[in-house]
Parts: sequence; structure tokens; C-alpha cells
Amino acid sequence: MTNPWEEKVCKMAQTSLLQGKQFYCREWVFHKLQHCLQEKWSCCSGPATAQSLVGNAGNNASAISGKGASWGVLLVGGPGSGKTALCTELLWPSSPASLQRGLHRQALAFHFCKAQDSDTLCVGGFIRGLVAQICQSGLLQGYEDKLRDPAVQSLLEPGECERNPAEAFKRCVLLPLLGMKPPPQSLYLLVDSVDEGCNVVEGEQTSPSLSGTVAELLAGHHEFFPPWLLLLCSARKQSRAVTKMFSGSSCMRQKALWLEEPLSCQMEARCLRACC
Repeated sequence: MTNPWEEKVCKMAQTSLLQGKQFYCREWVFHKLQHCLQEKWSCCSGPATAQSLVGNAGNNASAISGKGASWGVLLVGGPGSGKTALCTELLWPSSPASLQRGLHRQALAFHFCKAQDSDTLCVGGFIRGLVAQICQSGLLQGYEDKLRDPAVQSLLEPGECERNPAEAFKRCVLLPLLGMKPPPQSLYLLVDSVDEGCNVVEGEQTSPSLSGTVAELLAGHHEFFPPWLLLLCSARKQSRAVTKMFSGSSCMRQKALWLEEPLSCQMEARCLRACC
């Protein structure tokens, strides 16, 4: 039986959040993202140091690429700078240029965190939504078969997933992906407004729930992503504690694209800053 969050994800996957509005500018961002995906695939094809994913891996045990492959992209900008609009255009292209570029075809899964919608801030719902999308994407044949283990299925149950999100994320998302044959091109996981749901007090990031936040889950496990999967997140530049989780950690690198002007303004490539 499909849970409410899966139904919401399926409905969202068919409708652009721009609701028919035309998307302007930001072409340099799409060029940079395309380059990052190509670079990710090049890194995946090269030699890498392997290490084991710590935890109870069950039958899905696998080696993963070393820390050198653990990098992603962080879109940073103030309110109204166009982060969500850009993510929407990336997934549901409305312009001929975006359609021709075809980056939407490399989206493995996505998630939009919304402050006014507590369901989108639930870590358990986030994990179940990812699993549902990956199964429905058709990009990774055999992924669903790796979830048939009753022990794995039990981790996705409401309540259990919230009690132990780290284990659910590892055994239901990361380990199955690591056990898959690499796809013919790099893919990406998009999480918009990853800083939503995080309370920042005196420079420290704290979680409002016992199960943590989506940001904490991703930052704590990004180094275990398969080398062909690019993590693409967006966050407000005011959320320094959260952006530091991704760009300032010693165990991961996150390339930051800074969106410093409103969406209606033409942006130039000089606004790109690398935070490694």
C-alpha cells in the first residue's frame, strides 16, 4: 500500500513547481552542473581507494570509493535568489535549451524541504520518498530486488525509519546503490532547501527532532555515496552552520555555486566560488 508521502512524491514528480511560468537566466549554473556531472563520471572511471561502509550491512555488503570521490554541489543564495526555481527547472525543464541539455534525465531522485510542510522535514519520509523514486525511475535495474529482504523492509516501516534513520538510509539506499552496476552516466540526487528544519543557535546547528534532520543525515553519510552519484543541495547563505556541514567538513568536499542576485538578474560565471 502506498503511503501518503509516496503519493505526494509521485504527484510532485509530474508537476513543475513553476506552474507554467517561464524560467529565465542562470544558464551558467546549468553549464557548471553539466561539467560537474561529467567530472563526477571521470572520477568514477579512474582509480580510487576503497573502504568499507561501517554498520550492519547484511547481504548488501559492499566496498565504496574513498574520500576523494565524495564531493557534490551546494547552491547557496539569499531568499529570493532563485534556488528553488533553478532546482525546479533542472527537474522539469521549460526552456528549449534546458530540454536539449537533458540534465533532467540524470535525476535519480529529488526532495524539496519546505518550512511550512512538516512532512517534507521528516527524515523517515525523506528516506521512504527516495526509495520510492529510485524504484520508479527505471535508471537502475535490480534496485528493487535488493530491498526484498524482510529485515530491510522493516526499516522502512513508519516509526522504525524515524527511530533509526541512519541504519535505514544505509541499508535501504546506500548499500543497494553501492551494489548496483554503475549506470552509463553519472546521476544526481537533488535536495532543495536542505537547511530547512535546522535551528541555528549561537553558531551551532541543532535538530528539532529525535531523528535528526535531512541535512545531518546527508552530511553524515555523503562520503559513502557511490562515486557515480552527485549530491546536489541548495541552502540559504545565512545558514552558515548548515553550509559548513557540507563545505567545511574534512571528510567531504562540496563545490559551492553562489547565487547572489535575484532570479530576474543575469548572472555571470564570475559568481562561482569553489569551497573545498
